[in-house]
Amino acid sequence: MTMLNPELDRSALAAKFARDDRIRISNILNADIAERIRNICLTKVSWDYLSHVDGKNLVMSTEALKNLGAEETQELQRKIGTAAADGIGFFYCSYMMDRKRNDTDDVDIRFLHEVFEFLNSDEMLNFISVVTGRDDLKSASAQYTRYTPGHFLTRHRDDVKVDKRRIAYVLSFSKDWHPDWGGLLHFYEDDGTARDAWVPEFNSLSLFDVRHVHSVSFVTPFTKQPRLSLTGWFRAIEPS
Repeated sequence: MTMLNPELDRSALAAKFARDDRIRISNILNADIAERIRNICLTKVSWDYLSHVDGKNLVMSTEALKNLGAEETQELQRKIGTAAADGIGFFYCSYMMDRKRNDTDDVDIRFLHEVFEFLNSDEMLNFISVVTGRDDLKSASAQYTRYTPGHFLTRHRDDVKVDKRRIAYVLSFSKDWHPDWGGLLHFYEDDGTARDAWVPEFNSLSLFDVRHVHSVSFVTPFTKQPRLSLTGWFRAIEPS
């Protein structure tokens, strides 16, 4: 059974994407698939924390972060904030597909890897190619992400030549998200002028050319739930 919603109008979606090299597609997956992914992310995933510290990316397990002393935690927060104040940085939870092994006996975690495999299937790559007009897409990278109060991703482009990224994507699993909670996908002009922002929408797929400047806004302390998504890039390189 396919995971992709069979009722999507590919021609209409392609025409919409062509206007600005970006689109958000509602009801992208079969509803039961999206519900299952959301529930697994809420209950089963062992998250790592990703941040940018001392000019490099840092990955820490939940346990390692909890074991930091008060002074170490304060210093880490200071460094993350200092980089972010200069427009460089991020802090959020991640479950990286290329760093996690799919040999677990947990059927739910194995299912998350099946979703990753589906993203790299001919069916999904062909769908993305039709919508975006790109004929060179050969693989997808992916990480499940979890943003909670205090998490953010500063303004940047995803155009990394060595990785041959072509189309960035955000597959959202957040329900009933309130715009005041933060966690919005913001888009900007090249000079930093704000264009618009997309509020997380359950079972939607945001696609945009990697040259678009974007960010994820700071998640507020009064957020009622985590911002859950599957993110990455469709690339012009063979899967590793």
